[in-house]
Amino acid sequence: MKKKGFLVLITMCLLSLMLFTGCSMGLSHKFGFIDKAGDFIIEPQFDRAYYFSEGYAAVMAGNDSYGKWGFIDLTGELVIGYKYDQTRLFNEGLCPVREGDKNEAKWSFIDLDDNKVIEGDYKDASIFVEGMAPVKFSESDKYGYIDPEGNILIEPQFDIASVFSEGFAIYGEGSGDNIRIGIIDRDGNIVVKAQYAYCGAFSQGLSHIKVSGLDKADWGFIDTEGNLVIEANYAYAYEFSEDLAAVKVGDVKDGKWGFIDKKGEIVIEPQFIHALPFNEGVAAVMTGDEQNGKWGYINKSGEFVIEPQFVSAGSFAEGIAAAAVD
Repeated sequence: MKKKGFLVLITMCLLSLMLFTGCSMGLSHKFGFIDKAGDFIIEPQFDRAYYFSEGYAAVMAGNDSYGKWGFIDLTGELVIGYKYDQTRLFNEGLCPVREGDKNEAKWSFIDLDDNKVIEGDYKDASIFVEGMAPVKFSESDKYGYIDPEGNILIEPQFDIASVFSEGFAIYGEGSGDNIRIGIIDRDGNIVVKAQYAYCGAFSQGLSHIKVSGLDKADWGFIDTEGNLVIEANYAYAYEFSEDLAAVKVGDVKDGKWGFIDKKGEIVIEPQFIHALPFNEGVAAVMTGDEQNGKWGYINKSGEFVIEPQFVSAGSFAEGIAAAAVD
């Protein structure tokens, strides 16, 4: 697996912890926000959009090359103007943002009033979870963890680091094809040594892992002691959410997505082109084909509660979800 692909997986891990957003969020369509009936309550107008968190959603005007990010509230009003070149999400009252070229600009943290409350020499930063945020320090080129005042809690030492979840975070050693992922606790102690191509954040006591960096079906789930509790034979997997996990069954390229329980038993038969984790009782799923498929939403019985109609869709959060139509 190439480094670029691996970093995409790491990014997916961080986003999935925060109620994974639709995979197609970078298309040329305009995005708005729908309610549980599938009706747009904020009309499509944004070039990119993340889900709501703490009453704010990050939205982009322009494309990835020159676009700027701002934040809207639940009414669709722009409450923080389009000024940031990169951003994450608000969590625990703070949001990491970057202004300027990614190779030169530093990350900082803003509050809900757009005040900068943490400024440091950070090359990268993610959200605060459980009172800690991973940041990449410029001097060492390593990740460590800070508290909401910017104090270092875990010294910079990791090549890759994720947000904490259920008291654990993933860390990485090495680079490129040689990188390996393991798990640490809140003191920075290694709980599961770096041995996997990928580890997801713990959710409901389990972490989804990929054994090798090869393009093969070897995704499974481990517990907090590193024991493999669901066999690594899936083509892809997301974290458990609301007692179910979305998994891709069969061939890596042509397999179908369904949902399993914590015993590894299939609850919703593999039938979808893609699927996202459940949140607020529903999950976004894609039907049709990769090129022309549509996204809709199912309940835990596998029944559509919002028919497939969107070219892109994200998980529900705070009662609404980002979506786009043709």
